[in-house]
Amino acid sequence: MIDIHCHILPGVDDGSDSIDTSLEMAALAAENGTRIVVATPHCNIPNEYTNYFDEFLKQRFRELQHAVAEEQIPLQIAFGMETFGTDNLPDLLRQGRVITLNNSRYLLVEFYFGDDPDRVQMVLEGLLGEGVTPVVAHPERYEYVRRDPELAEDWKEMGCLLQVNKGSIVGSFGRSVQDAVHYLIQQGLADAAASDAHSPFQRTPFMEDAYEMVCDLYSLQEAQRLFWENPACILQNKPTISGRRRRGSMNGGAPDYWR
Repeated sequence: MIDIHCHILPGVDDGSDSIDTSLEMAALAAENGTRIVVATPHCNIPNEYTNYFDEFLKQRFRELQHAVAEEQIPLQIAFGMETFGTDNLPDLLRQGRVITLNNSRYLLVEFYFGDDPDRVQMVLEGLLGEGVTPVVAHPERYEYVRRDPELAEDWKEMGCLLQVNKGSIVGSFGRSVQDAVHYLIQQGLADAAASDAHSPFQRTPFMEDAYEMVCDLYSLQEAQRLFWENPACILQNKPTISGRRRRGSMNGGAPDYWR
């Protein structure tokens, strides 16, 4: 598997707090079949984390790569950011203060869980105008997407990608989020699954259970598309593979508020 969203870079956000913790996360990822992890520290969150691209982040990244190699953990570390979607994010992108996933055209971007959908769309349109493809992080966790799933369809039609969390797939964030993420998968709207891992103990980089659930509920081909093929396309700066809409679900259809 390839994990394009992981807070494994030590000491920069609410993820790994030390290089030892990062190595535990790397070992756990490798043990469950992950071969590439993208370190995506929070960036540009107002009043919390700035983490703009600079020599400090570059050095932290190099130190993590070196430590993983020294421990002979069979895992590649690529670099990116989980950028927060402020109104000035397109400006920050032009200034080189935020970076894309593995220097591709794909930018991982998150929003407030209770954000204004019109503002979100404005930010996404601004990023598309800069020539990048927004990869919207965990849309199933946003209240406004759960209320109005057509928002996710609108973002896809605009040219965005949707990255869902493995924890959402297996139910770690509750039933409504799990219903939402499976609806996105059923409708062919989800493009990639990732761990969004923050530690080796809770919200971990272990993704095998989510991969197996997608295999069981949908197909091996869908699991490969979400956990391997599209993440690889993103890191290689290639077009992704579109999902196919499916009928039915593990619960006999989407919940009422998704109809």
